[in-house]
Amino acid sequence: MKRLKYSPDYTEKMRELKKYLDFQFGSDIRKKVIAKIGNRVRMLREFEQTGISVRDMYGVDTDCLCIFVEKNYVFYRIESKCIYIVNIYNEREDFMMDLFGIKTKSKETEDYWDE
Repeated sequence: MKRLKYSPDYTEKMRELKKYLDFQFGSDIRKKVIAKIGNRVRMLREFEQTGISVRDMYGVDTDCLCIFVEKNYVFYRIESKCIYIVNIYNEREDFMMDLFGIKTKSKETEDYWDE
């Protein structure tokens, strides 16, 4: 069974997610959400191919896979000695731009929202 290795970005985003959930919904909800995410990520140790290939799903030249849990996309790579957890993005975040530099918003949308 491979070990899990977490990127600093993932670790920081999980810290921020915990703070957000505590503030918005309280510690009971935070514990449930974080436990679900943690359980799904730990399952990758035994079932590393569980995720969807980002290459197949989005046509991006990458070896990343993705799982969706509790309104979040968790991106990871299967390496020779570990499962490397790359990052986590809420479904409202533009992970395509952040991870791969692919623009998903039209100029019209950016102009409308003054982004």
